[in-house]
Amino acid sequence: MSKVASVFSGKGGVGKTTFILCLAGVLSNMKKRVLIIDADLYNGGIATSLNREVKKTLYDFHKEFKSGKSPDFTEYVTKYNQYIDFIAAPKTIKEASSVTFDSLDSIIAESNLLYDVVLFDTNHIYNNFNDLLLKRMNNIFYLVTNDSLDLKNSDNNLNAIRKFTNNIDVILNYSIHFNREYFILYDIKNILQCNIDYTISSRFNYENIDNLIIKGEIMTISSQKWYDYKIFNLIAKSLLKERK
Repeated sequence: MSKVASVFSGKGGVGKTTFILCLAGVLSNMKKRVLIIDADLYNGGIATSLNREVKKTLYDFHKEFKSGKSPDFTEYVTKYNQYIDFIAAPKTIKEASSVTFDSLDSIIAESNLLYDVVLFDTNHIYNNFNDLLLKRMNNIFYLVTNDSLDLKNSDNNLNAIRKFTNNIDVILNYSIHFNREYFILYDIKNILQCNIDYTISSRFNYENIDNLIIKGEIMTISSQKWYDYKIFNLIAKSLLKERK
């Protein structure tokens, strides 16, 4: 059975998509089969980041699923490389607004035996859709930055998530807002009322990220010399372990 995990946050622009892609890249290097599902319905960036032409999206699967048919989700998958596949987010706002969680739940059930890991990219809104999605995860990667608004929202989100699971890895991303030093690590732990499981350092910041997007490259595949590659390697190994 595959491991099912998602990334979540209390604010947009904290690096969720980059995190998911880097984690998928490390898993690919381990020769693990990975399916990425772009559940950031309105602003999904997986297809753009990987620079792949997409013929069918999550909306197309949802439309067939809601029509009473039993669509084969593999027909809606776009291949990135030998180990990584992805299902792209809807292309328009109108399409995104019609997608409901039950169609994603169907994909989770069907993909269990075909992939080692299923990864969900999300938006940062704690709505009913994301609540249902997070409750289906084996593990939640919660990304937070040294930002006052992010920390306030994250305190609320983490309190809600802890009510239904303890399988949360809190990841402090210093590569975003790396010049902000108002809150020290001690402050951040107190605000969030928890420990920090992993830290992504400011040295992981990459100014020429657009070049990677144009080439459709994943940082952790194009080079294992990226600073903090070892952190993603540790996260990947932890995800593959059995969780209680």
